Amino acid sequence: MEADLPPLPRTTVTSSGREALARILAYLRLRSDDEVWITTTLGLRDLKISPCVTGTIARYCRFAAQPGPRTAAVLVVHDYGVPHPGLAVLRDRCRRHGWPLIEDAAHAFASTDSTGRRLGALADFALYSLPKFFAMPHGGLVSGLPSQAGDEDDEETAMRLRAVLPQVRTIAEARRHNWLTLDGLLHRVGRESALPPTAGSVPSVYVLRTERQFATLRRLRQAGIESGPEVHCGWLLLPCHQSMSPGDLRRVAAIADGSGIDDDHVAPSGLQDATRSPGRPLRLTP
Repeated sequence: MEADLPPLPRTTVTSSGREALARILAYLRLRSDDEVWITTTLGLRDLKISPCVTGTIARYCRFAAQPGPRTAAVLVVHDYGVPHPGLAVLRDRCRRHGWPLIEDAAHAFASTDSTGRRLGALADFALYSLPKFFAMPHGGLVSGLPSQAGDEDDEETAMRLRAVLPQVRTIAEARRHNWLTLDGLLHRVGRESALPPTAGSVPSVYVLRTERQFATLRRLRQAGIESGPEVHCGWLLLPCHQSMSPGDLRRVAAIADGSGIDDDHVAPSGLQDATRSPGRPLRLTP
């Protein structure tokens, strides 16, 4: 059903990606003073890591941005669909130390690495968040758990997933196309991505590098465009999913750049007009 994608290991359908992570952590029986070492594609730390991740781990044990004497598991986060560059090395290190390796592929349902391997297939456990790829209200997948530990599928979510799985290739192509279109529009005004997709990856969002993070964030939200984060990092998230129209992409580029808003900035043809009507609300997910 997942055209042109390597198959996943046995998976269980859950109500959310957060529940998928919780099932893995519960299975590992971590102690409260154990630590999960979190490492991400962008090298994020502390508050810059999704609270969905850190909040779930905190229910079971501690988390840290580097390995230490209390490390009991390693969580590799493939930020926004782009593979963690050190995954293979981390797998070997985990094997030497006896640490379980978890891949957080929440944003990377259809992404593969440079060898064509599905993200989530290399680690002992993996999790996915379905609404970050499909137009679904909720749902997740977990792989690596023994059948007796995986619990039963969330049947409502499993039914929705079966209906949309044949669309994987079309959605992936649309996301790559929209990312490239938005990237081209932003390059025309001197902007660039902080996280270009690699071969085989399917971006979940456009990560815009910006020196005026909070001013740009306010402008986007005032225009009805979902963005974040709210902690200083020098970049912002822009929607580029399969439900975005060419007009939506022009509007996002124009608002992100401030075209037609700053008197001393003249926007390229087409971008100024895109700021003149508020348009529909645009979310980061489809």
